[in-house]
Amino acid sequence: MKNIIYLDNGATTKPDIKAIEYASAFITDNYFNPSATYHEGIQVANELKSAKETFKKVIGNNFEILFTSCGTESDNTAVFSYSKRGNIVTTLAEHSAIHAPFTHLKNQGLDVRFAKINEDGSVNIDSLLSLIDKNTTFVSVIHVNNETGAINDINKIAKLIKQINPSVIFHSDGVQAFMKIPYALSNDIDLYSVSAHKINALKGTGALFINKRIKNLKPLILGGGQENGLRSGTENVYGIKVFEYATKKHYETLVSDYNKVKQLKQLLLSNLNYDIFKVISSNNASPYVISLSAVGLKGEVLMHSLEEDGIIIGTGSACSSKNRHSRALKEAGHDENVLDGVIRISFSYESTEEEVKYLIEKLNLRAENLKRTIYKLQ
Repeated sequence: MKNIIYLDNGATTKPDIKAIEYASAFITDNYFNPSATYHEGIQVANELKSAKETFKKVIGNNFEILFTSCGTESDNTAVFSYSKRGNIVTTLAEHSAIHAPFTHLKNQGLDVRFAKINEDGSVNIDSLLSLIDKNTTFVSVIHVNNETGAINDINKIAKLIKQINPSVIFHSDGVQAFMKIPYALSNDIDLYSVSAHKINALKGTGALFINKRIKNLKPLILGGGQENGLRSGTENVYGIKVFEYATKKHYETLVSDYNKVKQLKQLLLSNLNYDIFKVISSNNASPYVISLSAVGLKGEVLMHSLEEDGIIIGTGSACSSKNRHSRALKEAGHDENVLDGVIRISFSYESTEEEVKYLIEKLNLRAENLKRTIYKLQ
């Protein structure tokens, strides 16, 4: 396999070899079912408890941990648990794992409300608050937008919402924030979704953090009653332990990694050809996710041309790649020329200055060549 520069870490990340090695015993020696009542099964069950304690240390002891298969399952569990009556509110910039169940519930006749968003993909707080009333039961606001990196101040937002209606259950999709940007969750956050494969662990594992004060979470999956009856199915112990070890590693270097990636973002933005590129992401967005548009060009064509240089980037959310234009960026008010040219560059903590300099060189060159080709055809 040829050497590649992988810059689509918002879609997935390379699994951490050390985390895999640390957890390997759970697919070789300690492969037992954690629901079994014999000694070996009990030992494995204790390892799951230990993993939950690790996540509590990172996210706060006021949260319980529910392991799931992915961020999407975590999001769906939150939405369908508390969207039975009244009205529910979210934003127009949510990941499809939130937007799709909200749309489903709207089609079922529930009062579903979508808050407007700003040009950078962040929620318009005034619009959001105008939708909250005494009948609102559930609100979901993404923490870091998966396409633009826009950071929503969820602690502030949750507090403002609960000043209007204290009974609201507030959820946030934290998939692109967890172990990437420094933060602490306030006690106003009720539910928070995360995903393992976004932080160098494995696909097939996620978690939902549940504030201890809230009740009546409903399981999506029924059966054996695992996870205290909230998520049936034999737990993916190996995946969970890889997730735990990856979280530990990122937590130790969270701030230094954030500052390093912030410098890489600045290096990129300082050297773009602004005769071609429009930056959609704001300066205070997560440095891990940068949304650009090669205005007047096709982002997909530019993406594939960079593959010839050994560079992998994206054109937006991998979960929405079948759509011509990004739903969220369209709702943010960008015109068709901008939407056609959208690309997404998403860094890893392992990304280097040399990789970004090479990206800048090839990105500008490829875009300039495509633009010249279009002018000749015209």
